[in-house]
Amino acid sequence: MIPKEIQENINDKSVKNFLKGFHSDSTKESYCKKLVQFLEFHHNITADKLLLQAKKNPKTIQHMIIDYVEERKSKVSGSTLQQTRAALKHFFEMNDIEDGINWSKISKIIPHAKKTGNDRSPTIEEIRLMLELADTRTKCVILMCSSSGIRVGAFDGMTWGDISPISQKHDDGEKTILAAKLTVYKGEREEYTTFVTPECYAILEQYKKSRESIGEKITLRSPLIRDSWDNNTYRKDKRKEPKMAKPLASKTIANMMGEFLKKINLREGNSGTYEFKQIHGFRKFFKTNAERACKTIDVEKLMGHTENYYKPSLDYLLAEYVKAIPYLTISETVELKDKIKQQMVISDKKVGEIERDNVSLQDRLNKLESSYGSLKEILEDVLLARTKSK
Repeated sequence: MIPKEIQENINDKSVKNFLKGFHSDSTKESYCKKLVQFLEFHHNITADKLLLQAKKNPKTIQHMIIDYVEERKSKVSGSTLQQTRAALKHFFEMNDIEDGINWSKISKIIPHAKKTGNDRSPTIEEIRLMLELADTRTKCVILMCSSSGIRVGAFDGMTWGDISPISQKHDDGEKTILAAKLTVYKGEREEYTTFVTPECYAILEQYKKSRESIGEKITLRSPLIRDSWDNNTYRKDKRKEPKMAKPLASKTIANMMGEFLKKINLREGNSGTYEFKQIHGFRKFFKTNAERACKTIDVEKLMGHTENYYKPSLDYLLAEYVKAIPYLTISETVELKDKIKQQMVISDKKVGEIERDNVSLQDRLNKLESSYGSLKEILEDVLLARTKSK
């Protein structure tokens, strides 16, 4: 969403040029905000006037940027100021001002960004609590992120045509869902394929039925995650038509998850001290648990990380993903079944050992009986021989 201040100046040539060249809506929004903040700091100067000054004397702009950094560096993080620098650099480059501003010098004045990455992934117990308290739509988001490791931005433009179940036929003719194939960033340069667990697909199907129950006709082009609707048919001032689905933007999903985690007391403190990120934490959960069964290079592939020389087939990736499903499934029922299965294997092993011991004992007993029979015959022959000699 472009800030109001940028929209008001959308007819300015400099702003039109600035808005070109973005491949990500989130980057565009962030850069716009940083540009607006910079213009407001300098007495609400317009973008066109800023460009005019840059054409007359680029060094003036350099001093303006340095003044801004010096004033703001005690109030915001180094990474925020680096992004402001990037936004301004983009603004001037898109308006053909490439010389006269020492961007390297500005970078040196900006404080180093604090290292991140100390946040953890949510535990399986925490995710179980989330699923227990979440509505169906939120459950879909949680399970999609934790079972596939997708980024929150992947939800933008995602439709029902991007997901399809993969069935497995058993000897008795019955079919079960092995996993579901998910196409991420379809039609984009970053497009890749990953999978979600049968548990996740079952919740998506449940979500789909709830939407169909209020009259929505879901097609392959329908948004996978949509806005909420009003179930109160008696409300006179209804603003939303349930049958008309509006895609839920990734930013809205992120905010929704943040509010949800606060509501269930899994998020405390300020944004810099959260133990796990509201969406990215699930990506860490996926990587950590998938690597319990798969090679790191395959997990990276499933997460959409490019590797120019490693091109495994989809069937191979599916087979590898299936190995990780027990570690990516959140339901306690599945975990309990797995434990029972393991216990049965252990029990069968013990029974097998006992049976082998019984066979061994029986064999030894048979040998003893055979030896006893032979010894008995020898003793009888000896006694008979002694009797005859007398």
